[in-house]
Amino acid sequence: MKIHLIYNPNSGGGRGGKLYPLIHKTLADSGHTIIPYRTLYRFHATEIATHIDLMNTDAVLAAGGDGTAYEVLNGLMQNTSSKSHPVFGIIPVGTGNSFSYDLNMKKWDDGIRALLGGKKRRVDLMRFTTEGDDFYSMNAIGFGLVADVSYLGNRLKKFIGQTAYTVGALAEIMRFKPQHTRLEVDGAAYEYDGVFTNFSNSVVIGGNMKISPNSKIDDGVAECVVLEDMPRKDIIKAFPLVYEGRHLSIPQLKVYSGKHFKVVSDPPKICNPEGEIFGVTPLELLVLPQEIEMFTL
Repeated sequence: MKIHLIYNPNSGGGRGGKLYPLIHKTLADSGHTIIPYRTLYRFHATEIATHIDLMNTDAVLAAGGDGTAYEVLNGLMQNTSSKSHPVFGIIPVGTGNSFSYDLNMKKWDDGIRALLGGKKRRVDLMRFTTEGDDFYSMNAIGFGLVADVSYLGNRLKKFIGQTAYTVGALAEIMRFKPQHTRLEVDGAAYEYDGVFTNFSNSVVIGGNMKISPNSKIDDGVAECVVLEDMPRKDIIKAFPLVYEGRHLSIPQLKVYSGKHFKVVSDPPKICNPEGEIFGVTPLELLVLPQEIEMFTL
C-alpha cells in the first residue's frame, strides 16, 4: 500500500517523535510505501492532509493522540482531490488516545497490527458548525465542565501526563458555574441549567473517562450526555463513577440520542472536539452515518 504517515513528534510527551523511526521501519519492512510528514505546529496536520493526492493513496495514518487524529480527519474531509476517502488509521501514541478505545486499540503497536491485519470498519462522524464554519469529530465534543477540564488538562499534561485530566477535573469542579442551555434533538427542545453538555460518537473521553458507555461508533446516531445543575459536593462524589461508566444512574444526568442537534448556551462557552479547545457555542451537529473507513482490531 501507499501510505501517507502524518506524525506529531510532541504527542505523548515526546513519545511520537521517539517511536516514529520504529513505526516507519515496521511499515516499510512489511512492504508498504511510506510518505512521512512531521507536524510542526497546531493544525499543521490539517494542512498536510488537505493537500495529499488522494487519487494515489491507499491509506492515511495519524501517529499521535486524539488531537492529531482530529486534525488529520478534518484535512481529509476538506480534501477535494478525490470523491472518496482512503482508509484512515490511527497509531495511538498520544496522552489520551480516546477514540482508539472503540477500535480495540490501547497501545501504539495495536495501530500497526490493525493496519497489517487489514481489518476495517466504517464509522460515523459528527459534522459540527461553529461560528459559521463546518468541522468534523469522530470522538466527542462538549462544553461546560467537560471542556473546561480539557482546557486545564491540556495545559497540565506536559508536566504530569495522564493524571492531568483528573487534576484538571477536581480544580474545575471547585470553580464551575452552570450555564443555561437550550438543546434541540431531532426537533424536540429541552432547557436546563447545565454542568456540562457532551455530544459523543464513542465511549471514552480524556483517555479513560467512559462518558457515554452506550455509544457505538457505527450506529448512525450520537448521544448527548447532559449533567444538569447539582451541588458541587455531589459532583465531586459522582466524578469517580465516570471512569467506570456508572454515572448514568445519577438523577440529574440525562442522555438524548439523535442525528441532528442544535444547542445554545448562556453565556457562550468554549468547546472541546477530541479534547482540543476549539469553537464556541452555539453549535449545530449532524451525524454522518458510516462516513469513513478505519483500520481496527
